[in-house]
Amino acid sequence: MRSFFLFLSFCVFSSYAQDRIPYSNPMDQLEYYEEHGDGARSDIRRLAFLDVYDPLEPVNRLFFGFNSGLDRYFLKPVLNLYRVTVPSFIRKGVSNFFQNMQDVPNTLNSLMQLRARAALRSGTRLVLNTTVGILGFFDPAEAAGLSYQRNDFGMTLARYGVGAGPYLMLPVLGPSNVRDTFGLTGDILVQDTVNFLTVPEHYYSDPAVFAIYGINYRSEIQFTYEDFESPFSYDMIRFLYTRKRELQLQTVY
Repeated sequence: MRSFFLFLSFCVFSSYAQDRIPYSNPMDQLEYYEEHGDGARSDIRRLAFLDVYDPLEPVNRLFFGFNSGLDRYFLKPVLNLYRVTVPSFIRKGVSNFFQNMQDVPNTLNSLMQLRARAALRSGTRLVLNTTVGILGFFDPAEAAGLSYQRNDFGMTLARYGVGAGPYLMLPVLGPSNVRDTFGLTGDILVQDTVNFLTVPEHYYSDPAVFAIYGINYRSEIQFTYEDFESPFSYDMIRFLYTRKRELQLQTVY
């Protein structure tokens, strides 16, 4: 099933990429001039602060276009249907369930980072929500003052000095970088190894579980590519993701 999904994604992307115009970076075409008192004019690159290390930009822009189209024409209609047809308390329960599963790698990454208090918090949340919270569908840990705190293997790598590396726009998943992509792979392997409640093994093998997981994952992201409708949307999203990640990593330094 996983191989079929990957093959199908590749075919969709390939057919879409063939219809795109040749790659062009709007930053290269930007010409902004400012009138000075002496009449001199100079080229002002007002958006230079958006620059991020991105040697794979041509490929990343193709994936950016693919993700934007996928989000607009498929994911958003599916999410709208999900919100209209599924009651809010059920959506909240599903969100709590998958968030509870995420506390498995959260706890392990906190231990690897030698952050005892964070590991104790995530571990306690995991036990309390799995038992009292009925397999995580409810979140009594939040009511007890144990708020959810994300931790991932990308943060663990950063903790030990691994640099972010080049920026990456991953198909479907969106903005990332080389370090965090390896981190995501590590977290997936951890979930498959621990196999908490036997759910991770069904992410790809069971279409229904995979669909629910994907819909919930996207519904938790308060972001759409349409929020940045401009010639510089790629540059702005790249900058905002990179800056947001830098702020997240300050919690482990």
